[in-house]
Amino acid sequence: MDQEMQQVMQLVNENPFIKMLNIEVTGLEPGRGQSCLEITVSPRHLNPQGTLHGGVLSSMADIAMGVAIRTLGKVGVTVNLHTNFLAPGRLGDRVVARGKVVHDGNTLVATECTVTCGEDVLARATGLWFVIK
Repeated sequence: MDQEMQQVMQLVNENPFIKMLNIEVTGLEPGRGQSCLEITVSPRHLNPQGTLHGGVLSSMADIAMGVAIRTLGKVGVTVNLHTNFLAPGRLGDRVVARGKVVHDGNTLVATECTVTCGEDVLARATGLWFVIK
């Protein structure tokens, strides 16, 4: 992994919100606009119904898409985030979010993310990002 990707990894791993959720960056695709994040669902991630909270799924998608943008050497802020919740996650599940840049513009970047547990798709998200540097 090159120095720039190590810096991205360090930045993500030191983020207090990411630490609070116990999100791990498990994959970066330098220059390709792709990333992979994972969590193991714990009691802190559950909603009152006992399934994975939608806010955790949305947060994972948002972070995965933001990290994907950083693999292109850009920094962006979320302009729009749309998440479709498709299946529940459960306590103990290993959940994976794969973020991907689908349009790399100078000012706006379009992204998508699929959040899965094994073969099950838990959520699909899209995001629009404003490039700040």
